Amino acid sequence: MEALIQSGLTSGLFYGAEVLLAKGTKIKLHRAYGTFDGTRPLTENATFDIASLSKPVATASLLLALDLPLEQKVSAYLPRFTGPMKGDITLRQLASHSAGLPATVRFSDFCKTRKQARTALYNVPLAHPPGQRVTYSCLGYLLLGEVLAKASGQPLTTLFNHHIAKPVGMSDSGYTPLENGVDPARLVPNRPAPAQAGIVHDSNALIFGGAAGNAGLFSTAQDLFRFAHMLLTNGEGVFPARAASVMFRNFSLAGQTPRSLGWEVKQPATPAPSCGVGFPDGAIGHTGFTGTALWMDKKSGLIAILLTNRTAISHSGTLGEMKIFRQLFFELAAETI
Repeated sequence: MEALIQSGLTSGLFYGAEVLLAKGTKIKLHRAYGTFDGTRPLTENATFDIASLSKPVATASLLLALDLPLEQKVSAYLPRFTGPMKGDITLRQLASHSAGLPATVRFSDFCKTRKQARTALYNVPLAHPPGQRVTYSCLGYLLLGEVLAKASGQPLTTLFNHHIAKPVGMSDSGYTPLENGVDPARLVPNRPAPAQAGIVHDSNALIFGGAAGNAGLFSTAQDLFRFAHMLLTNGEGVFPARAASVMFRNFSLAGQTPRSLGWEVKQPATPAPSCGVGFPDGAIGHTGFTGTALWMDKKSGLIAILLTNRTAISHSGTLGEMKIFRQLFFELAAETI
């Protein structure tokens, strides 16, 4: 496994990688490799832009923590979200990527403000009828972020801090770290120099203010371990009784990519899961565009966390290489644990 990590460093896939492997409450390995930026050695518990890991760790988790009804229509919270078939979309369909929305739209290409981007989001036409097909959609999670704010009357940053970070003990996690006192020396670059570390990489999250339903969360390996352990112990102290079980339940129709509330689910027939073949069936996980990933298994208690800063070197040129790297990593991680 360490040879694989070294190959990622020497090939220029990323500058640095932090790994945490655990079984239940016991951390078996926690180590940092490489550098922040090609020069300064990476240290343990550095702060990474976890990109789309924000979807399950923050947005889907807040959906449960706030105890919003999963079968409620999105339009009940967002009356401006209108159009053909949109009135049928439920919160569960948004959270399990089955709402019929397209994968993404780059709002920063034609919007100047958050208000303009929000209007454009509400007006995006569906790609297919709700509930019929799984399409991994950043737009669905942008909408979920808007639902959470509307339902609670509070911004996503406040919701995450109060309902997830504080009860779980994720003291080093949150949105917009430069505005919230995070030591800049701990921030791992997510763009090529001379870009400033600590600004969210995702362009849609950025135009939505840096705290959005699809991306924007910054976190550490230790905090993500605490979060994973919370899920493996039924969400005690964070979610209503037995609510955490929906994080492990496959909501997809037969033949579709297995998706739970926020997570990818490893199933026997899952084609090319991001954890490779090493993790047990029933495990859940997610990846992030910047080069991050987390997988866990409830039955065995396995937790594997990989944090890298792939996008500090290449935006999209190494996506294929990173996919293969992560599959190999999680296969070896499962063997190691």
